[in-house]
Amino acid sequence: MSSTADKISISGIDCVAAIGVTAEERTMQQRLSVDVELTTDVREASRSDRLKDALDYSKVVTDVVALAGSRDFHLIETLAEEIAARVLSDFDTRNVRVIVRKTTPVMASRVNFVSVEIERGKV
Repeated sequence: MSSTADKISISGIDCVAAIGVTAEERTMQQRLSVDVELTTDVREASRSDRLKDALDYSKVVTDVVALAGSRDFHLIETLAEEIAARVLSDFDTRNVRVIVRKTTPVMASRVNFVSVEIERGKV
C-alpha cells in the first residue's frame, strides 16, 4: 500500500448489543450506531472499476454488526477497540477511526446519545 490518504467512510452502521455497566442493563439489547473510516489507496479500484480491487466495505459492515452481537460488553470503549483491531487485522488499511454511539443510553437525564471516538493505526 502506498502513502496516499484516501478514505472510505461508512456511517451509521445500525447494530444491537448487550451492552452496559450493570448486569440488568446488559439483559436488554441496545441500539448502537457505528461509524468506521478507513485510510486506504483506492487508485487501483478506481482504475479497474472492479470490486476485487477495492476494499469490501460491505464486509466491514457485516463484521461490525457480528462483533457487536458476539458477546456482552460493559463499555462502548471496549467495542470500539475490538472493531478497530478487527478492521486493522482483516482489511487493507493502515489507519482506522471508529465512533460508537449508544443511541438509547440508560441515564438519569435524557440525552440523545453517548459516544466514543478512537483512531488506531498499524505499527
